[in-house]
Amino acid sequence: MGRASEASCETAVTDAISKIKEKKMISDNEKSCSGWFMRKKGKHWLFGCTLLAAVVTVALARPSAADDVAQNNGQPSVTETVTETAYTEGQTAVVTEDAAGLETETAVADLSVSEAENGQIGQVEESAPAVSEDRLEETPTAETKSDDVPTVAAVTQEVRESDNEIQTETAPTAASSEVQTEASAFATNLKEISSNDNGIWQIREDGLYSNHLNKGDSFLYSQTNGNNFVYATDVTFLQQTGAAALVFRSNNDPNAKSSYAVNFDAGSKKAKLWRWDANQDIQLIDEKDVQARADNTYHLKVVAIDSWISYYINETLIASTGDYTMQRQDKGQDTVISDGYFGLLNWNGEMVFQNTYFSALDDRTAPLIDYIQVISDKGTVEKQGQFFALEPTHIQYVSNEAETIDLAVSARNPEATIVVEDSSGQVYDSLSQIPLKVGSNYLTVKSSIKDSFGRDVTLTYRLNVHRRQAAQVYYNELYRGQYHYSVKDGWANDPNGLVYYNGTYHLFYQFYDDIKWGPMHWAHATSKDLISWQEEPIAFYPDANGTMFSGCIVADTTNSSGLFKTDQGGLVAIITANGNGQRMKIAYSEDEGKTWQKSDRIAADWSDDPLQSPDFRDPKVFRWEDKWFMVVAGGPLRIYSSDNLLDWTCESTYADLHTECPDLYPLQAQDGSLKWVLSRGGRYYKIGDFKQVEGKWTFVADSDYEHQDRIMNFGKDSYAAMTYYVQDFGSKANPTLPDVIALNWMNTWDDYCNLVAETVGQRFNGTFNLNLKLGLTLQDGHYLLTQSPIEAYKTLRDTENVISYQDVELDADNDLLKDFEGETYEIVARFRPDAYTTKVGFNLRIGEGQVTQLVYDVARETLSLDRSQSGTILSQKFAQIDSQHITRNADGSIDLHLYVDRASIEVFAKGDTVAGANQIFPSPQSLGLSVLVEGGKTKADISLYRLKSIWKDKLTVTSPLAILPASPTNNHLYVGDKVDLKAYIMPAELSQALDWEVEEGDLISAVQKDNALQITALKKGSLTVTARSKENPDLSQTFNITILENNFKTNLKDLKALAGNWYIDGEILYVSNRSANDYYMSTSQLAWADYELDVDLKYQTGLVNIFFASQNPDPAHAYAIQFGDSDRIRLYRFFGDTIAEGKMDKPINDNQFHHIKLVKTQTGLTVLVDGVAYLSHTFAQVDDYYNAPYVGLGLWDGALEVQNFFVTPLNAAPEEPGVITEPKELRDPETGVSVTLQAGELASIEGIKVSHMETADKLTPSVLSSSDYDLFDIVLVDKDGLPVQIRQQAKVYMLIDAGKQVAKVVYLPNSDQEELLAFEMLHLTEEGESKAYVVFDAQHFSQYALVYEESTSASEGIRVGAGEGVADGVNQINQRSKEQTFHNQSESLLLEQPYQKVPLSEKSELQRTEASSAKILPDTGDKEGWLFSIGWLSVLGSVVMGVALRFKNDRD
Repeated sequence: MGRASEASCETAVTDAISKIKEKKMISDNEKSCSGWFMRKKGKHWLFGCTLLAAVVTVALARPSAADDVAQNNGQPSVTETVTETAYTEGQTAVVTEDAAGLETETAVADLSVSEAENGQIGQVEESAPAVSEDRLEETPTAETKSDDVPTVAAVTQEVRESDNEIQTETAPTAASSEVQTEASAFATNLKEISSNDNGIWQIREDGLYSNHLNKGDSFLYSQTNGNNFVYATDVTFLQQTGAAALVFRSNNDPNAKSSYAVNFDAGSKKAKLWRWDANQDIQLIDEKDVQARADNTYHLKVVAIDSWISYYINETLIASTGDYTMQRQDKGQDTVISDGYFGLLNWNGEMVFQNTYFSALDDRTAPLIDYIQVISDKGTVEKQGQFFALEPTHIQYVSNEAETIDLAVSARNPEATIVVEDSSGQVYDSLSQIPLKVGSNYLTVKSSIKDSFGRDVTLTYRLNVHRRQAAQVYYNELYRGQYHYSVKDGWANDPNGLVYYNGTYHLFYQFYDDIKWGPMHWAHATSKDLISWQEEPIAFYPDANGTMFSGCIVADTTNSSGLFKTDQGGLVAIITANGNGQRMKIAYSEDEGKTWQKSDRIAADWSDDPLQSPDFRDPKVFRWEDKWFMVVAGGPLRIYSSDNLLDWTCESTYADLHTECPDLYPLQAQDGSLKWVLSRGGRYYKIGDFKQVEGKWTFVADSDYEHQDRIMNFGKDSYAAMTYYVQDFGSKANPTLPDVIALNWMNTWDDYCNLVAETVGQRFNGTFNLNLKLGLTLQDGHYLLTQSPIEAYKTLRDTENVISYQDVELDADNDLLKDFEGETYEIVARFRPDAYTTKVGFNLRIGEGQVTQLVYDVARETLSLDRSQSGTILSQKFAQIDSQHITRNADGSIDLHLYVDRASIEVFAKGDTVAGANQIFPSPQSLGLSVLVEGGKTKADISLYRLKSIWKDKLTVTSPLAILPASPTNNHLYVGDKVDLKAYIMPAELSQALDWEVEEGDLISAVQKDNALQITALKKGSLTVTARSKENPDLSQTFNITILENNFKTNLKDLKALAGNWYIDGEILYVSNRSANDYYMSTSQLAWADYELDVDLKYQTGLVNIFFASQNPDPAHAYAIQFGDSDRIRLYRFFGDTIAEGKMDKPINDNQFHHIKLVKTQTGLTVLVDGVAYLSHTFAQVDDYYNAPYVGLGLWDGALEVQNFFVTPLNAAPEEPGVITEPKELRDPETGVSVTLQAGELASIEGIKVSHMETADKLTPSVLSSSDYDLFDIVLVDKDGLPVQIRQQAKVYMLIDAGKQVAKVVYLPNSDQEELLAFEMLHLTEEGESKAYVVFDAQHFSQYALVYEESTSASEGIRVGAGEGVADGVNQINQRSKEQTFHNQSESLLLEQPYQKVPLSEKSELQRTEASSAKILPDTGDKEGWLFSIGWLSVLGSVVMGVALRFKNDRD
């Protein structure tokens, strides 16, 4: 840099300092910082001034004094204020601009705005405090930057109202300042706007300016309110930080906020919709990503009609309450806020609002749709369900023949424009000939009008037109129960709203139109006899209060609720609305359940419950003593009472009695006693009394049940029991007890419910158990519950072909039932074993090596269901044997009553006091049956009945319909793993003969047996396997196989996937699911009570669980840490209540890896995230297993990646593994690949495995597809052949094909990406032959490739030869044998050999073709550019310091 340049820079510094000093003015009463203000015209010099200001800060020896300030009069003055404390409390900052365009910032105090009679805002008095100079020594801060801020001296605002009258009244506000306004500057029709006292809100010529950088919330209030409306604004962000919000239906009370708000965050580019309830914010959607705009201006708009709130940004729909297609995770709220005031909110930002208008909507003007009719001229439209105008989602079923449909839309506003589009974005203006695929078809129906300001007002409906499968498919499915009710399509779980009313049984149940759990609806079926069922339309959809979780229905035959027009009353539903906690929602029907009207208020909310647990669900209501009672749980049990079904009072709570789906009902025992049964979800029960205790209605368990429960069903697949409401139970003095009948869901939440349909290839997933009549019996002085299949099932028996044996003697070799084959039958049996008999029972569904066993162990007195060999096994928990202890009858006999269906077994024993139910998925050819006897002999009475199907719509099929998988269609394996692929032909009665086709056969070996193909993984790669029908080759089923490497880093040797599809690819453990709990657990206990658990987690969606203390590999009730989509860390008992919470700085669901550390002691836990401790808890008491635990990971409904899972003892020196003391070479003789380990490397590494792939291989990674290459997959192994990762860098030698030149060496991560590596070359002579090697350093082992030059001849030779600088000693190595062992080699072929360094060319620069984390590689590049840059930086630094010192000396 020359002297002239240095002088120029020095002058610029001096001028800049002078200008800054000219701009310093301090006010006496300034108390908050206004910051820097930058004009648009000055942006071109901002960067330079910022650098110079940094130099000045270093050079100045003391702060500025007042006498340093001088006024420069040589040009028109531009005056800014730079202060630390600029404004007194309650003031508003404004800037004045005169006719010459000069700007002056002042502080305006005591602003006042009054509304004149003509509707305009009145005049504003302005005062400008004097300027003081005695504060200039304060250090300036730079907080804000704004554009021109005009002074407002005489301000008017025209208030433009919509065509509808809006109420204006005074609302409570905090200490506030009326906002300064200027005619036409801020376009709005809000009246009497004012801000709270901690923010800057000013009217400028470009709109309403607001500044609250880094200070939290600043509200703008208005005295305009409304209930149904469209409300919108334009907001321009002056900085890329902070959030702007529309506030509506507000109480204008900052001390007890109650309102809604929608916002957009300029920093994160995300949007929210939330509600304040007594100052607590409740998020109504998950944050949504918004496309950034170059002009930083965004149009925010809300359409609010009663409970339905729609939020748009730039005319794109962001949120719609109740629309589960947009918001799948449940969100909900208490009774909707119906009206309130409008306002704005600035959170930590600087922005300008403009065009802020509301427009009222009513029944006439709102774009509501009253009905959408589905029409088809090709197929049948099933019974059309009720259309809810204020709910966005609806479902309509059509037959398979309805390949296209038309829509007829009835809009409430005749001026509404209707637009329909499908999921691909195709628009159907004519609403006709809309094509449908089989299954769900979500159509978006938009109804739009223009408001009085010309803005679009749109409501968006989602109509799911579900096209059924071909009619012959239904009830011919391989695993469709033939006499158990099941959902026709989609998902079903808990039975809800069971009620008998006017001669009809109503079965409502939890439903979602998918094969896995999702946002809950209520589906509906009806029956006259509990055997044959009629499908009804969907009854309830998710809405603004939440998704429709379980509940009940009662017949309010006296109109105690006052909801009905007559005293005859009708049906009342009490529904759990789920989301942000849970609450009870009321709906009622005046037409026997065909249509429903939802109440507009919540009857009971968890936040009002004494236990304050958000798990407040599954209400079951009954009537007793002229009063309504409700049991509710989900967590702890509560009992409520009501006189009218609308207002509920808590009677009693049971903090230590946890359950789901509670039920409470009276039964009369055989001795005439009336007792009450408390059902705990159909799994367990208690018996006692329901009575008043100290004036409160309370369930009091009998002494037998005070500290224990009895088992209601010992099988896994019977849950959520509910009884039918039939009538008032009467009173204790005059009980009126009907037959009490219960129904269960035939599945479990344990770990496999979501896997059923996907695994066995069907489009329904939801079956219910038999309907059971309940009773009480007295045995050995104890009251016991009896559960007996209703008598109506006897009508299904084929009595003409009954197989019956009386008093037959049987032993282990009996073949009594050898000729029987069947899949739907009933067995009634009594066994009388002799003294030597150890077991009796039945072998069910025998065939193809499969069997399901029902066994009574005589010695142990246990009844067991064993499905571990039953066919398709869904999970390890599915394969566990279920059993219950029962004694024999008084005469030594055992009674067994079995119901076998296509996909289930139910058993009843001991006078129906014992019940068990399990699903099974056997081969269609497993139809055999035999009597099981072990030990001695037994006498038996056996009656065997075939059972008829209940499905009236079932068609007879004579040709194959489909091939269905009976094992997962996507499989991740490791080399050496085995898996059985299974497939069957539907319907089951037809030939099951299959052919199997395997692509890329060299990756696996395969053995076919019946309808299964057992494959063994041989090497890494991907392939497909196809099963094809021999009878109809056009029918096929494809299975995808991916063979991976396991390089996952952990010191836990026994981790296993107990539920879910967990797999390892390279160093990462992956899992994803929908609405399921998946577990990856250790299968042995830790040896330490005090330990540290470290793991790296990466996710965006789902709930991630770390099980740090489990009683066994099943994590039920384990101590767990949970991370979700919030900034909270939850410590809780899995499936139980929260113990403690910690608050992080921000959520970690950002799709980045975060390091989690748990420090566990014998009584405490500390949780650190990325090195910061956020939660610490000491337990008052722990379970015994807390200090001898199993550990693991879990995921609910999301996707997770895991790395580096380690558990180490606390305060104990870690056990160091053995290491080598000198370099060690491992060599693969087939490929010539050699690896040299450094001293200090793990001694457990004893071998090397290398697979080789060459040019044009059909498994070529895409990044190498056009290259000539050698690809080596390198794995280091221990003595058992298991993979071991290196701890430090190793050197790799790869043989180069003769006559070829290496263009580059690449590392291939798990996916098809390449990463270029620095490499070197080495020449050796082996057995008289000259060979060349590439040499490079590796951090870990996976796939590495040598990519050759495109045109290479033998005469060109290797890029670097012996004559080009290779040490002479290289050529002296010869006569080495390539056939030496590669385990613990005593001689090294390549160790310590000299080699020639090859500088990086353009083709070998360190770069990636795709973004990934950086790798540590040797630096072999040119240093000249770097040194040149250092030189120039040094010169520049010297000049800057010189300027600074000279300036300082001049001052001194």
